[in-house]
Formats: sequence, C-alpha cells, structure tokens
Amino acid sequence: MALTITDLTDYFDNVPSIQDPTNFEAYAGENMTDLANVFASGGDIHTFISETNALAAEAETNADDAETAQIAAEAAQTAAESASTAAAWSSVTTYAAGTVVYGTDFLSYRSAQAANTNHNPVGDGGTWWTLITGYIAGTAISMADAVLSRPKLIDVSETVNALGDLAGGTDDIDLVSGNVVTATVSTGTETFTFSNPPATGSNGSFTLILTNGGSQTINWPGSVDWPSATAPTLTAAGVDVLVFTTNDAGTIWLGFLVGLDVS
Repeated sequence: MALTITDLTDYFDNVPSIQDPTNFEAYAGENMTDLANVFASGGDIHTFISETNALAAEAETNADDAETAQIAAEAAQTAAESASTAAAWSSVTTYAAGTVVYGTDFLSYRSAQAANTNHNPVGDGGTWWTLITGYIAGTAISMADAVLSRPKLIDVSETVNALGDLAGGTDDIDLVSGNVVTATVSTGTETFTFSNPPATGSNGSFTLILTNGGSQTINWPGSVDWPSATAPTLTAAGVDVLVFTTNDAGTIWLGFLVGLDVS
C-alpha cells in the first residue's frame, strides 16, 4: 500500500516563529484555528490515520506469514539434516521413535513408533513416515494415504490395470493396481469383485473399459447400485465404458454406464 500524505502546512497561512516575536502570538492563534478546521473537515489528517492503521495491519499479517515460513523452513532443514546422517534400514535393528533411516529406494524415513523392527519402511506408511527433502527424478513416492494439499500438477497420468482377456470365472478389480481398468469378456459367465477402496470419508472411483461385455453373462457385486436399480445392457461386440464410485469403503458402489458401444 502506498502512503501519500498531503503536506499539512498547506492548511496554515502563517507559521509562528521565535524569530518574529511581534507576530508570534497572532500566528499561533491562527494556526490553532486552522488545525481545528483540519480535524473538523475530516481532511487529510484522517486519511493519514486510516492509511497508517491499514499499513500497521498489513505489516502484522506479513510478520505472521514470515513466522510461518520460518517455522516450515526450520522443519525442512531439520528433516534434511536428519536425512543426511541417516543409516540404511536393517531388518535386524530395533528403531526408536523419531529415528531416521533410508530405504532400498534411497528415500529417507522417520520411525513413527517406538520399538520399530521388522517393518520395511518402503511402502509401510503405518510405522514409517516418508521425509521428502527435495526433488527426486524418476523415483516413486508412496504418500501412504497422507494428504497432499494444493498441488499444481502438469502432465498427469493414471496407472492402467490391464486384466486382459477374461475366460469366465471370478476376477477382482483391485484399486491398488490402478484406477483405470481394461478387460475383455470372451467365454463363460464373468463375475467381478471390487477390492481395496479407500476408507469411509474418502471417495474412491475407477473406470472400467470393457470389451464385448454383452457377449456373456456378467455378475456384478451386490454392493453396486445402478440407475433405476437395473444393470445396463452391454455391447456384445464392442467397447463400453463404466464408472464406479464409493465413499463408504465399498459398502455401496454407485455404477454408471458412461459410454455404450464406443467406437
């Protein structure tokens, strides 16, 4: 905010001076009258006060932001220093809470519990916390269901769980394997099961790109609710696209046919 203060001497015609004792008393009286008029008119002195208060509030906000940034920087520095002195994880070592090691993926991990042993930190988000201390090109990072807030993502892709040609029987769609699933129905009745949705309170969805879904009987999980309580009729020779979503850990899956005989 730019602060512009009008020169208040513009309001005073004569300034009393000890070098002019003859007119000092008269000029002083005039100045007191002029000053009273400035306050009474709500002029620049009020603008000055308002702007000063706004600047003070802005300065306080900036100070709070700076303090928050400093705390985050100190935490990052502590993590980096811990990571720089970390030893390789060993399956025969018992680790105290807070101990930092590096895993076989060369990422650093901090023990989240006391007497931590026989728990490989790679992929174990329950007993180890991943310390991200910088950009690691080409390295997979498991967030272990932790929240990643306000990222700005570019060139994002999803893992495809390719089930291939299903020859009937029962096949599981596991969300851990990917949220885009491809499959082909060829011979025999096909039964699908769904597994590993996120916990209640978090939403999980997957897209199923199904080829020749109408050529055989398909049994969907009993937990799937369809529009009008009716499973869709699929294409016998072609590609259909279905979407399934749940927010209660798979107790109820909402199923939708979003593309019929896509070609």
